[in-house]
Amino acid sequence: MISVNTPISIEGSTCILMRDVLGGSTNDKYTSQEQGSLRVWYEEQALRETRDAHPKIPVYGFWQSLIASGLIDTSKRLQYIFTTESKDFGYYLYSHEGLLHTGSLFHDELQRLPGPAIQEGITVADGEEITVSISDLKLPDSPLLTHKERIAAAVLVKKKAQQQGFLAVALVSGLALLVDTGLAHHHKSHMKEFSKVNTELHIAEQALASVNLQKLENWPSQSKALSSPYQVTNAFTGSNISGEINLLPNKQIAIEVKDSRDTRARLSMLEDMGIQSKRLSANTTIIQWVNDESY
Repeated sequence: MISVNTPISIEGSTCILMRDVLGGSTNDKYTSQEQGSLRVWYEEQALRETRDAHPKIPVYGFWQSLIASGLIDTSKRLQYIFTTESKDFGYYLYSHEGLLHTGSLFHDELQRLPGPAIQEGITVADGEEITVSISDLKLPDSPLLTHKERIAAAVLVKKKAQQQGFLAVALVSGLALLVDTGLAHHHKSHMKEFSKVNTELHIAEQALASVNLQKLENWPSQSKALSSPYQVTNAFTGSNISGEINLLPNKQIAIEVKDSRDTRARLSMLEDMGIQSKRLSANTTIIQWVNDESY
């Protein structure tokens, strides 16, 4: 049996089940709250009195707990449940064309039946007993609350939703800032690298321009520098010639020629070519010229 208005244990938690109703109420003393797809109604004054009698113990509705436990079927015409061992008292649930009505059951008599049920002549014999034990019950998501408490709870839920929204916005903003900072750093790094490469390119372009200014207009020719030693060796074939030949421009060359024969005619021919000579002795002559051709 399930006791009403006395402390019981459901899922290991001490609580109290008080009388509530399904199907609505025209009495101003009743308030309501949702339980699953249904709405339970209860008297706020009765809720306050139950709390005062049992401080710090949460109060749930009788039908509210049965709904949360999945123990009622609103498609059935009549269901009832006893709350005493003697089965002389309990509650019933009557369903007619989608409308619900609950009431008390006393000594097998259905109290305060609605008009359709009276017209049908409904009795306990037409209904189905809900057989349940305490272990079958589950706690609803929320205990019964007064009207003001429900408003306060709704405000709290809204406030938490707003806080979560603000947190989400802050998180997105922080992430955007982090991404922006990362992109800025990435851009700065790339711009620094670009500036470095651009500077190196500018230096290379300047070096290339300098090389272009220094490039030779014509291919170098050493024909004159080679001509002088050729003429000397050709004129003094068979003579003893010594000295160092150098082809660098503006380089003065001196060659010693030793020949016992008469060399005056040959020296005169060389002088006509711009090659100077100086006799040191009857057999020794120094022949000189300057490589005046540049590269």
